[in-house]
Amino acid sequence: MSQVSPTSGRKPRIGVLMPAGRIEGNIGVVTHTYGAPEKAKTLFTNIGDCFVYDSSLRILDYSELFPIYVPADGNLSETQIEKINQLDYIFLRGSNYINANGQWDPITAVLEKTNVPVIAFGIGVQVPDNSENYVNESTKRFLQLIADRSSTVGVRGNLSKKALNSIGIKNVRIFGCPTAFRHCKPELKLPRIEASAINRLGFTLRRKTHGFQTLQRYMLRTLAERYDTEILCAGELEEKQIYYARTKQVENDDQVMKDAVQKLTAEKWLSGAKDPLLDLYKSSLSVFESVADFEKAEQSLDAVTGFRLHGNLLALANEVPALYVTYDTRTREFVKTLGIPYIDGRYMDKFSFEEAWDSADFDLFEKTYQQRFGELKKFLEENSMAHRLGRVPTPYVAEAA
Repeated sequence: MSQVSPTSGRKPRIGVLMPAGRIEGNIGVVTHTYGAPEKAKTLFTNIGDCFVYDSSLRILDYSELFPIYVPADGNLSETQIEKINQLDYIFLRGSNYINANGQWDPITAVLEKTNVPVIAFGIGVQVPDNSENYVNESTKRFLQLIADRSSTVGVRGNLSKKALNSIGIKNVRIFGCPTAFRHCKPELKLPRIEASAINRLGFTLRRKTHGFQTLQRYMLRTLAERYDTEILCAGELEEKQIYYARTKQVENDDQVMKDAVQKLTAEKWLSGAKDPLLDLYKSSLSVFESVADFEKAEQSLDAVTGFRLHGNLLALANEVPALYVTYDTRTREFVKTLGIPYIDGRYMDKFSFEEAWDSADFDLFEKTYQQRFGELKKFLEENSMAHRLGRVPTPYVAEAA
């Protein structure tokens, strides 16, 4: 079917593959456990995926939104297929979909029954250091279908482009991640603040980052000694249990707290119930079930650092300076794409946060952001995706069933 151009009068009807969370009224995207602490304490949720989904919806201009959920057997009814074919396009939410472990055959089989454009909106590669085994056959087939159905494939950075090029996909455009551009501003201006002047500091926690647990513990303890530090949790299960138990939002809160501490002690994250890090958790740990609440918390901070790619990026999108700690090919690719100041976690044996912060080059980020904003605009327009870049972000449109 024909696509709606960004300059036409009719707003497009769009579908989304791999939505994260759900839309809650005018709040925006929330987790599936939003407003349900008892359920939340039993399920891991990565709210970073919700950031990307929420930001994509703010950037795109559309009249109707249809989440597309494909069952494991790939069996959608003819009615559902026809409904998809009535859309102007489908977009794939940005995430680490270029990898060697993907199981995309059911989704590919469904898409092959449709004739609608399918557009990747900021996807990226996830691969071990020094590996060039980027995709398996299932992922390759899926990505090639997307490339055939779109003018360009939007990716996170040069490594992601290299991975796609390796399987014959050349129509690639780099712009980073939609989260950076969620306020649709062509420019961002970050305040410059010296480390000595920081009062409220946010630390984006990613506890299960392999090989970096001791470093995160060290940073949390030492930074909390110097700054009023808020620990920003993106969905780790035991942290959610501690938070909901501390705030007495769940039944049997004492037992929930005890069980979480025992689990973290068994995993050697805590040294026991008297670990000072647990005291820090009880005073400074925050859990969020909506993008809006996470964003509001970061807007109140002077600065942000830590290990969460999207948590740090959400701060930058709100013109709060953030210093990344990189730990894998994904985070290293990302900071290079947007010129974000970072510390390479592999080389932090002798480390001073103050020195690293005061030497951070936020000028480069601001300059690179403008360039990538231009690339994002080109990507959207060459794929006939109506957008609101340079204008007020789109109000949330309720998802259609």
